[in-house]
This record gives sequence, C-alpha cells and structure tokens, in this order.
Amino acid sequence: MPVSITVGVTTPITFLEYAKTLDQTDPTRVFVENMVAESDVMRAVPILPASMGRRAMIDIGSLPVTGFRGLNEAGNEQTGTFNLREEDTFFIDEYIKVDRAIIDRLGRGHIYKQEKLKTISLSQMWSQMWVKGDNSSNPRQPNGMQARCNTLNVNLLHNSVAAGGAALSLANLDQLYWLVNKPTHWVFPRGLMAFIDIAARNSTLTGNQFTADTDNIGRKVRRYKDLPILFGYEPDDTPDLLPFTEVGAGGGGAVTSSIYCASFRDGGMYGIEQTPLQVIPEGLLPGTPFESTHVKWDWGIAKEHPRACARLTSITSATIVA
Repeated sequence: MPVSITVGVTTPITFLEYAKTLDQTDPTRVFVENMVAESDVMRAVPILPASMGRRAMIDIGSLPVTGFRGLNEAGNEQTGTFNLREEDTFFIDEYIKVDRAIIDRLGRGHIYKQEKLKTISLSQMWSQMWVKGDNSSNPRQPNGMQARCNTLNVNLLHNSVAAGGAALSLANLDQLYWLVNKPTHWVFPRGLMAFIDIAARNSTLTGNQFTADTDNIGRKVRRYKDLPILFGYEPDDTPDLLPFTEVGAGGGGAVTSSIYCASFRDGGMYGIEQTPLQVIPEGLLPGTPFESTHVKWDWGIAKEHPRACARLTSITSATIVA
C-alpha cells in the first residue's frame, strides 16, 4: 500500500512564519518560536520542501554567447548549459526524558524548562551547521557555508595574508559584497559587534556605511550596505557561532575568524525539510520512571545559485580599518 508523506512547507517560508501556521496549543509551535528567538540566522533563512529526502535543482553552468549577425548569415543558435544537482536532508531525533520523581517534586513545569534548554541547544547547533557543517568529516551533517566557499576570488577572499591575520578592512568587505549574487545578509563574528559600534562613531572612517535600526519585534539590527548583520546567538555557555579560533591564510596562531556574505532566498541559499520539526509528547515510558518528549526533524541546506555565499577569512578581533 502506498504511503502518503505530508510535507508541511510547500513554498518559501521562514521558521517564524511556519510556526504561525500551527495551532497555538501545538507544542511544536512553542518549540519553534523559542528556537527562532535564540538565533538571528534561523530567523533570516527561508525553508523549502524536499521530496524523498532530497531537493533537486538546476543551477547555471554557462551562459550562451550572443551577438550580431550579418546579412545573409544564419542566426546564432548557441544555448547555455545547466548543472542538475541534489541536496540531501539529515535526521534529527532528540528525546527529552525526565524522571517522574523530579516531576513529583518540582512540578510539570520542570519538563517545560528541559524543553526550553533543548530549544536553545538545537537552535545553536542548527546555526553552527549552517556555517561550519562539513559532510566530508561527518556524513551525518550537511555542508555549511564554510565548506561551500573554497574557490579563491570566486567565493573566497582573504582579509590578510600576514601571519595571524589583520583587523577587518572595509575595502575587503566591499569586495566580498560584490562576489555574491543578490546578497541579503552578512554573518559576522559576535566578537566584532562592539567594533562595529566603534566604527560607526569613528569620524575618520568617513562613509563607513554602518547603520542600526530596530526590526519588527523590537531587536536592534546593525547593517552594512543596508544588509542586516547576523551574529548567531547571545553569549551562553557554548562557543560563539564564529569564534576567533581559525588559522589565517598566512598561518600563525588560531586567532582569526571569518565573515560571510550570503543570499538567503529562494534561488539562492535556503534550508530544506523532508519532515518539518515536530514535538511529540510521549508520556510515561512503559517499564521506566521517565516521561519522554520526542523531537524529530529531517532538514538540510541547499545552495542553489553558485554565487549564493562568499567568505572573507583572516580577520582578527581589532578596531576596523578602511
């Protein structure tokens, strides 16, 4: 008998928009809303459906040559080429198990506190995979932006080739911007956010293009060239999304980090889902003293346009320069 697979996302939609489609009593809605509240990257990325664990796409291989023709000459018949590719989804199955004795002592609110911790952890892991995921080192995870930005002067630039890197140069940041097709966002190390505020006040950095405003939910958003600057999540007991622990292009100590410029959109770079995130309260497990909540999610990362993201390496935690 054929099995019908329900896909909850059929058009490009953000995680927050998806949560709003769920019933307010659905535990999944609260879980997703809490995850999105933790990560500005997760708030920005659209998601689209996958089929049979994959999403097929066609990107441009080469453009056709066009030109004029002379009298009595045949018209140009050259066509462009395309690359047929697929992106996979990967499985997440998390269980939140709480001893019934703890529930008896502290109340059922303790279950919700444990679920809240799981939303924070899962949101941070998702953000880390989006940047640092590497399928070649771990086949259980998708390739993030770092693994996809590996061609110098195409989607990879070095802020410095000196040992130990150098302070961020806005000239290099401008070059990064122009490597990306229809850029929508920056992803910065959180450790540079204070230096952005300093640069915005620095009268010697004339026309530095750093601005700030407030989004529709009251959060302060820094921008460069009018694009929002994302940094992942607030400081916690886990490492920043982009810590200064990379070895720069010129070698030296592991004291540098990277900035990414990306096009988070349908046709650019986006998330994919076979099975949308679902939270299933399983209750008391037979033969055990534990109550269980199951969190399942089959998701992946798709980079449809070949110029959908680019990376600037070898940046130190220092005052920004022109």
